Amino acid sequence: MATGVQTSGTVVVSDVLDSAPFSRFHFSLILLCTLVAIVDGFDTTSLAVIAPTIANDWGLSLPSFAPALSASLVGMALGGAIGGMLGDRFGRRPIMILMFSIVTLATLASGFVESIFQLEVLRLLTGFGIGGTIPLGAALVAEYMPKKLRSFLLVVMFSGHALGGTLAGLAAPALINNFGWHSVFIVGGIVPAALVVALLFLLPESARYLTTRGDSSARLRAMSLLKRANPTASIAVNAEIVTGEQVITRGNARDLFAANRASQTIFLWITFFATQFVLFGLASWLTSLLTEAGHSQDVGAYAQMLHNLGGVFGSLAFGLLSDRLSARPVLIGVNLGAILFIAGLGAFAASEFSLWMALFSGVFVLAAQLCLNAYTTGLYPTALRATGVGWALSFGRLGSIISPLVAGALMARGWTPSSLFYAIAVVPLISIVALSFIRGERYETDGVSSAH
Repeated sequence: MATGVQTSGTVVVSDVLDSAPFSRFHFSLILLCTLVAIVDGFDTTSLAVIAPTIANDWGLSLPSFAPALSASLVGMALGGAIGGMLGDRFGRRPIMILMFSIVTLATLASGFVESIFQLEVLRLLTGFGIGGTIPLGAALVAEYMPKKLRSFLLVVMFSGHALGGTLAGLAAPALINNFGWHSVFIVGGIVPAALVVALLFLLPESARYLTTRGDSSARLRAMSLLKRANPTASIAVNAEIVTGEQVITRGNARDLFAANRASQTIFLWITFFATQFVLFGLASWLTSLLTEAGHSQDVGAYAQMLHNLGGVFGSLAFGLLSDRLSARPVLIGVNLGAILFIAGLGAFAASEFSLWMALFSGVFVLAAQLCLNAYTTGLYPTALRATGVGWALSFGRLGSIISPLVAGALMARGWTPSSLFYAIAVVPLISIVALSFIRGERYETDGVSSAH
């Protein structure tokens, strides 16, 4: 019996996957999902970076772009809820490919818009695809990665979103100056088209999902995937395969409130709301606010790039820390850091020191969201995992939808960039309070729950 995995009788899927050595299979999966997250991050951030240029081109005020900025977030909310449930019912793989294809086509079409209304519609579609893609990628990574690397690799995947935002802030000035603002969207649509092809050939279905299907064809596919994920395991052909978790026939939002999960789900959603209010308030307006404070468009774009770059390093660092300490205290700590450096943006909005504040605020703001995403995957069993992550993200999207609108309205009423940064800095306190109330079982994607 290699690696201690049972070869006859009943085989628990997680026993096979948890004991697997990190291999080409795992590398391929984490690379694909991280590349998808990079594209999602680029496409999410692109409008925020180029909004001042489009406003100048079309003769519009910056606050008039608030609906377009929020449209993508509305789409994310819808896509997260719908994509997660469809993934739990029909499989992670086909729904993830479908959603990512929507992102690619809608972003490409955004490069040819001629009105703010057309932009709003296409941003809604782009957000819908992004919202559906994220929880499905998270579910696949959480289910396949070896247990000792799982939390860190989840954060690696989620950090791809921040890296994509970094690339948008870095590439946008050069693209705009040489080819116009349309080129940012066109590049954001053409480049990921090749990734859609790669997903069709390389993205695996969830072995746990196939196991819950119960039919013989799905069982054979699950066995094949288990052997690919852990070649050292020897599994008998006649072995019974089970997930080892509570049986739930399909993902349903009502189940998120059953079996003593109600309190956990409510406070988790509050945390997501506050976290995404801050994250997308800065993602949508950081460039514009610093431009309003007196900086050039290029400086504003580079501040956005530094903010996302800080998020990449912060997410990886705090992801490693979460593997060694309890995740909840780490999340509380990064929210305290976010308060400090967002307030620093307010204090130094008109100064060159604002670039440093943008960098360090990104370290904590993006780490708060990405570590929260990874933390959430362990709060629900397999049959509810994509649904749980999807609905938490979707409720959080309410915060992300509201924050650009609130900031735009306050800008229109004459609030200064500094006063807006100070107001945003207060919101992470809500996350800290909500996190302190989360209780419940932990499903470390292996069917074994531990006290939390």
